[in-house]
Amino acid sequence: MKIRAFSIVVILVSLTFVTAQEGSPYEKALQKLVGSFESISTALKTIVDEDSAAAAKPDLKKAATLFFEARAAAAKLSPPEKDEKLRIEKTYKPKLEEAMKKMFPELIRVNAIPGGKDALKEITGVLKKDGK
Repeated sequence: MKIRAFSIVVILVSLTFVTAQEGSPYEKALQKLVGSFESISTALKTIVDEDSAAAAKPDLKKAATLFFEARAAAAKLSPPEKDEKLRIEKTYKPKLEEAMKKMFPELIRVNAIPGGKDALKEITGVLKKDGK
């Protein structure tokens, strides 16, 4: 009987730990957003000429799709509570700023490469406020 009760307690504690590790839906959306910017940066770094620009298009398109999915998921969420918002801001604002800081110089560099402007069309919606 004691072993069964102990097993139930262990299972409940494990479930609580797993649930806490999953993070909030706000965090998941922000993780996807940061990941999409990092993927864009990684793809842009591979562009050095017209051929590599053409080869990077699928990766850029995939990263843009990830961005749009994250933005759509975030749009469906109700605003977080004040404490949650502050915690998430503290955690993800530096990550987001760092990802964008890496991406923007690559955008400028790729824009000057032959075929770069055409490759950047894959992520145009990511770069515009309205997403169009």
